[in-house]
Amino acid sequence: MWIAGLILLGVAGFCGFLVHKARRRQHRMITTETFTAQELRTLQAAAAEAAGPGVFRQSCELAGIAQPSPSGAMKSEISATECVWHKHVVTRKFWETERKRDSNGNYRNRRVEKKEQVADQESEQPFLVTDETGSVLVHPGRAVEGVEKTVDRFEPHDEEEERTELSIGSFSLSLPKTQREGTIGYQYEEWVLEPGRKLYVLGEVSDASGELAIEAPTLVSTKDEETLLQETRSKQRLLLIGAAVAAVAGCVLIVVGVVR
Repeated sequence: MWIAGLILLGVAGFCGFLVHKARRRQHRMITTETFTAQELRTLQAAAAEAAGPGVFRQSCELAGIAQPSPSGAMKSEISATECVWHKHVVTRKFWETERKRDSNGNYRNRRVEKKEQVADQESEQPFLVTDETGSVLVHPGRAVEGVEKTVDRFEPHDEEEERTELSIGSFSLSLPKTQREGTIGYQYEEWVLEPGRKLYVLGEVSDASGELAIEAPTLVSTKDEETLLQETRSKQRLLLIGAAVAAVAGCVLIVVGVVR
């Protein structure tokens, strides 16, 4: 029983960590100033005049519309949707036999369904965020949230088919020569950010690369700042309640286990 109590205390600690992380994000959103594209270019020009090009740095929030970079829009790999950013995940589902002891102390084999990711990729091409005053280049990294899911598709595996490659749309993945037995099938998921979507960007803009860009944003979201703050506050409340309940329950179970 005391082991379950320790597990609950661990859950409480993890909830506390998530609360701390959410508060840091909320604090950064509240304290970071919102700029227009023109205001950022004016600050960049002043910094370049005072200290030369390539030294400008400014924490900022930017709100605007997603637009393709000068190199043009992309097409997502699975659904071929025109977009400025896309992500896909492919998950292999399979059966695995586990040997476990039952309540009578006897070992029995049990077949359980498991899964593993065989692909998880996001596009790296930058795109523009455009407001009424101009545009700023954004390198998305792994900060994109709240985008549309265009594909959620499961394809059963044919045991008689000797597949050496997964292929759907323009996506392809070479399979190892010796596959693990028991494959059930593959789950394909895809998310895209289409041109014209409203975006909120939080990060640091600079001209270190030779052009004004947000190189490693903290957050790129299709939701506005007010909505994001409301969601963050709600998440904190739920996590605090969960942490408190888990901590109390964990302490009770530990005490009961020790007393017994």
